Amino acid sequence: MAVGRQIAPGDVVGGYEIGALAGRGGMGEVYRALDTRLERPVALKILAERLSDDESFRERMLRESRLAASLDHPNVIPIYEAGEADGRLFIAMRYVEGTDLKALLRREGALQPARALAIVTQVADALDSAHERGLVHRDVKPSNVLLDQQGGREHVYLADFGLTQSASDSGPTDGQLMGTADYVAPEQIRGDDVDGRADVYALGCLLFETLTGTLPFSGASDVALVYAHLETEPPRASEREPGLPAAVDDALRRAMAKDRDERQDTCRQLVDEAQAALGLVAHARSRRVRAVIAVAAGAAIVAVALAAFALVRGETVATARTGKLVRIDPRSNTVASDVAVPGDPGNLVVTPGGIWLADFVAGVLWRYEPASGGLQRITSNGEPRDLAAVGNNVYVGADGEFLSGIVSRYDAVSGVRRDSVELLACAMGAGEGVVWAAGCPFAQRLSTDARSLRILKSVYIPFAEPATSENSRAQIRELAVGGGSLWVLGDALDRRLWRLDERSGRTLATIDLGFPPRSAAFGGDRLWISDSLNDQVVPVDATTNTVLDPIPVGRSPGGVAIGAGSVWVPNMLDGTVTRIDLRSGEPTDTIRVGGFPREITFGNGAVWVTAYAR
Repeated sequence: MAVGRQIAPGDVVGGYEIGALAGRGGMGEVYRALDTRLERPVALKILAERLSDDESFRERMLRESRLAASLDHPNVIPIYEAGEADGRLFIAMRYVEGTDLKALLRREGALQPARALAIVTQVADALDSAHERGLVHRDVKPSNVLLDQQGGREHVYLADFGLTQSASDSGPTDGQLMGTADYVAPEQIRGDDVDGRADVYALGCLLFETLTGTLPFSGASDVALVYAHLETEPPRASEREPGLPAAVDDALRRAMAKDRDERQDTCRQLVDEAQAALGLVAHARSRRVRAVIAVAAGAAIVAVALAAFALVRGETVATARTGKLVRIDPRSNTVASDVAVPGDPGNLVVTPGGIWLADFVAGVLWRYEPASGGLQRITSNGEPRDLAAVGNNVYVGADGEFLSGIVSRYDAVSGVRRDSVELLACAMGAGEGVVWAAGCPFAQRLSTDARSLRILKSVYIPFAEPATSENSRAQIRELAVGGGSLWVLGDALDRRLWRLDERSGRTLATIDLGFPPRSAAFGGDRLWISDSLNDQVVPVDATTNTVLDPIPVGRSPGGVAIGAGSVWVPNMLDGTVTRIDLRSGEPTDTIRVGGFPREITFGNGAVWVTAYAR
């Protein structure tokens, strides 16, 4: 298809056959299309020619779309590909059979508060996940909030991360106002540095609109609208919609403050304050912030030391419960137990002292004892990202302040932290008597003896050459140990796998995967890698270091575990776990566990899955 010719149904752009026009905006058009290679429907956004002709915009769009593709969250629309074909830039995304919030508001006007908060909560979770990765959306608006039906529940996807940028990149892009005028934060208009609080502002505008059916600011022209964002105080939602309590005005006023330092620190804080003001707080989640937290109805901000989040080990837990730990019996392929866990449990390991779980959002560790059914909260030294276990020790890789990190070693039975070493680790891996941690770009082997915890080996994991905006790795996604090797997964930008000797760290092989790896586990002479983007598990033959044919599973597979002669993978968007025969590679069962199951492990004769509630 030549540049300049109008796109028509039946045209093929970058391997995607164009179907019906689904939408049109200032940056381009969105079509329903067919991926001719995988024969699946996609939403294909083709950017306007004026943007495709801009070299700096082209480079930035490709880089930032790939960064957005690395986000692993059930409320972020999966991006399959960002590229260029026949001089036109395109982004291929998951096709959502449903509507968007803009169409819903146009059709129904103001939503009932419970429904409005249910939608905005999911948007907030997606944004906070991006902010934790250092990314800012910068164009939060109703047309980017896609609504789908899953299991009788309204599921939300946040789309169009094409304007996303790293929070470290300051100022406007090429002098242009990035964002939609109805929702744009004052600092974006002024060209100041932008961080996640710009998205808090936009989400405040969006929440105001869902509750009242009207935009908070308006003007006869874009100039007047921009001036209103810069100078006019936010209106009262309770005056626009008399049925709303006046308390909600405080939460919205904070979110839309002209000075970003006066806003909530996270999108979830805004949601929690609005829920409290609207009398909808049934199970608001605790979220740890570095300096302050919001309490009551969003009126008071109090300084809280990190110790306030630490409960004495063994103390009765009264925190609101929103996550869960599911036990699957592999003999019957049924859920044997379903234990409520406060907050947002993620990575987990099985130890002699029970099941250890990490909650990165709240910055705590949990230990579940299957025999007694007891759940104990353990003080974490930092925000725990990943766990590994060797013998009677649990190794916890946690974030610290300002791009610092720490790996701590805990006694698995007593829960006492023994020692630690300063190390920024986004992934942990253990097995066969060794334990490794990885930040980026190094993988480090840690000690497992009775002496103090220390780094025994540090191995540089090379970046792609020549380095470009398309292949610059953002993180080491995960580590797995097995077959005498340490397996190091790249990410959505650097789609490679490194095989190292598990003790010396010597590089044995570098393998091009061709897909963004999510998680991995070793078993049956193969490394099994989940591919959340393409809904599949991909085995790698350890004898030949070759990538084998993918195995289709459910939607958005997460962690991977090996046990009972099988590969186990949770499907985050389906609320299921797929069981794959370790020898044949054929899926044998699908077990429904509910919620959003993300991480999985095997131990004590059972499969253990963490999930958070829908």
